[in-house]
Amino acid sequence: MLRMATAASPHAERETLEQSIRHDYSTSGSGIVPLDERRPTWHFASLWLTLASGFSFLFLGLELYTNGQSLAETTGIVALGGSIFLGYGLFAAYLGSRTGQTHALLTRSIFGIAGSWLVSLFILIAPLGWVAFQANLLVEIWDGLYGWSTAVTLVVVMSAAMVFNNLFGFRGIAVFARWFVTPALVLWVLYLVLKVVLTDADELSGTPADTVGGNGFWALVGVVIGICTWGNEPDVFRYGKPRFWASLGAYAFGLTSGLMLFTIGGWMMAKLADTTDFATLVRFTTDYSLFGALWLAWILATISQVAINDGNYYESINGGQNLLGGWHRWRRLHTCLVAAAIGAFAGWWVNFHVLDGFFYVANFLAITVPCATVIMVVDHFALPRLFGISRPLTRVPAWSEAGAINVPAFVACVVAIAYGAYATHLFAFLGESPDLYWGPAALEAWLLAGALYLVGVGLCRAVAPGAVKGLLAFDTHALTRDVPPRAIVDIASAPHESHDSASAPSPS
Repeated sequence: MLRMATAASPHAERETLEQSIRHDYSTSGSGIVPLDERRPTWHFASLWLTLASGFSFLFLGLELYTNGQSLAETTGIVALGGSIFLGYGLFAAYLGSRTGQTHALLTRSIFGIAGSWLVSLFILIAPLGWVAFQANLLVEIWDGLYGWSTAVTLVVVMSAAMVFNNLFGFRGIAVFARWFVTPALVLWVLYLVLKVVLTDADELSGTPADTVGGNGFWALVGVVIGICTWGNEPDVFRYGKPRFWASLGAYAFGLTSGLMLFTIGGWMMAKLADTTDFATLVRFTTDYSLFGALWLAWILATISQVAINDGNYYESINGGQNLLGGWHRWRRLHTCLVAAAIGAFAGWWVNFHVLDGFFYVANFLAITVPCATVIMVVDHFALPRLFGISRPLTRVPAWSEAGAINVPAFVACVVAIAYGAYATHLFAFLGESPDLYWGPAALEAWLLAGALYLVGVGLCRAVAPGAVKGLLAFDTHALTRDVPPRAIVDIASAPHESHDSASAPSPS
């Protein structure tokens, strides 16, 4: 993701660009990132800082202020939500780095055809809710800076237009955002926080006097988890070193220098400006800490919001590529256009037809794709140790080679997502109480998904011991391969097989 440009001949550079536009290692024909193309830790640290910082996290600080949280309470909520995400993120990153595959391609091997379609549809659709929110937030920023209109048409157009950088393999504006805009944003917010602490600290005590939000503690923790969680962490870290702790530094850097710093900064600005309106907060923040340089705030906001939506579209496009990318007439460009069309619809629906869309999108994304990730982590790392069932992940099967359906994985995923949706009152439109929120619901859904999968596999072994691999949707290659029962087999354990996927036939 957001791959760095390296020193190379113009011809080699063109070939790399064309390759990334075609597939970016996101189809069965070329779906595994080779071990010799892995990136150093600092690459992911800069990337994750871009994904975990920006104006959306200033907005999170405003939301916590709006919901009556003090500065100390805000800090605690952010720390707890970030820590819960980190526990999940480490395993998700390790799965990606060990297998070199996107989240969507992994579902083909582990969930089978039916499960892969279900999860890939979640991957395709869920991030586009964030696309819609981020596009609307950018329009609100423009309105706060210059009084521009927040018309529906502008939000819809920006939702679709933000796919543009994905057409060119994540180069150009996204690289500029990582190395120039994000550091400038971090320095700006760091200066903002230090200025408040040194000159206006006496204004920070107590809780907001007039608040309009009614979300409780666990609902706010859930929003923090949701805004941190992308779901496609394997997509990012498949370019990383295949070590469990390798992602910790990148995550920690992004969560502290991005999530924590920006959320606190947003809360402080809301308190000093005494506002619950984001456009007003942006203008106040620019006057307070950027010396009124509206033009600079506009540049920083616009480029950083586009870079954030690069990540959202990247996740969505990889989901679509798993479904359609192997068709010989299909190109990555076509998937980008489909995602842009859905993103435009989401820009209209999420921002203008869903009450409190920010909370709905955050909870939905925190539950859906991560539940599938947890099941795949359990399948790859726990089943060999607990049941002696080892599924090799050294190649990406074509659709014709994939199993039909991993029954216990499909059931566990659907049940866990349904529980998480109910526990976070996503069914409020059916008459469910909007006050319902059952503890750390996202974490509960993740744990439920993993536990139900283990129970389901155990039942399969007990009821049909001779048909276990079929019930778990082993592909034709995995069914015929002789693998030690307790071995964890992927390209990190069998590097000589890292190009197996290149010889696999393309799916029809």
